[in-house]
Amino acid sequence: MNKEPAEDGLVGISIRGNQLRMAEVVLRSAQKYISKVASSEIKVPFDFADIRKRDNIASITQEINKLYELSGFESNKASFSLDSNEVLIRKIPIDFPLESTDLREHALWEASQVMINPLEDYIVDFYVQNNNPNDENDRILILVAVRKIIIDYLKEIFASTKLHLRGVDVDIFAAQRVVESTYDFSHDSKVTLIDIRDHNIQISVLFNGFFMEQAIEYGNGYPGDKGERNDFLSRMISKEMRRIILDNKLGKSVDDMEEIFVYGDNVDEGMIEALVKAHDVNLHRVNPFEKITLEATPVDPDVTKHPEAFVASVGTAIKGL
Repeated sequence: MNKEPAEDGLVGISIRGNQLRMAEVVLRSAQKYISKVASSEIKVPFDFADIRKRDNIASITQEINKLYELSGFESNKASFSLDSNEVLIRKIPIDFPLESTDLREHALWEASQVMINPLEDYIVDFYVQNNNPNDENDRILILVAVRKIIIDYLKEIFASTKLHLRGVDVDIFAAQRVVESTYDFSHDSKVTLIDIRDHNIQISVLFNGFFMEQAIEYGNGYPGDKGERNDFLSRMISKEMRRIILDNKLGKSVDDMEEIFVYGDNVDEGMIEALVKAHDVNLHRVNPFEKITLEATPVDPDVTKHPEAFVASVGTAIKGL
């Protein structure tokens, strides 16, 4: 099979802690394929706390170029998935008609109400979704804001790479994109996505579109022992999900969720088994390669052992195409 030219593809990139991941997606005959996937451990994390350290730019640039070349990526376009810990996300009801020109003004006003720093320090984006299909005026404004200094830092990194930065995404929306394109469920299903991270878990809910997201820190009680850690995470997830469900009137228990999708850097089979035993819900370990064909046999064993860790890189790549 002849491959499309490299410029018809796009490389999705994510950095979580010291882990760099890339996924190259190409569009061929109106069909998306994942041509290559790779990851590496980098010396310097993409961390807002260290964003003013100029030496970090050269280090991250070097690591991206190195992985790009060693893995044989061909596309020269890239999209980067930001960690949602670095992004402000708000869901704002709109129960009155607004013209498209007024929506942006309203979105900026809403953003100014929740910002600590001046609004001009942020890049603000938004989209509107219908909350009630029977009422066109019952809408939700999904507001996303990121500090300009983060985007400027990102642009400087890519300025010295072999890739042209064409888009910036957020990992939570990249994950939602993968789940919606891979698994079958209705728009009004109650669906939970759980991102298992190094220092916290992030729970997001889909119900008639994006519904909410919330991060919960592990705290000082996070066990070092693997078995204890799986039990700890299972109990924590169950507790927080039940609270979210009750607080938002989505049901009475975790079992009122129709689907649960688990992904991230620290997913373990023991934790999955504990959750399956605890709840009568369809639970999935997200595999972003399930519906989109992975053409090349991956060199990195993590791709087949832990496909759920590549959700953000694949999700931001398929958005770009």
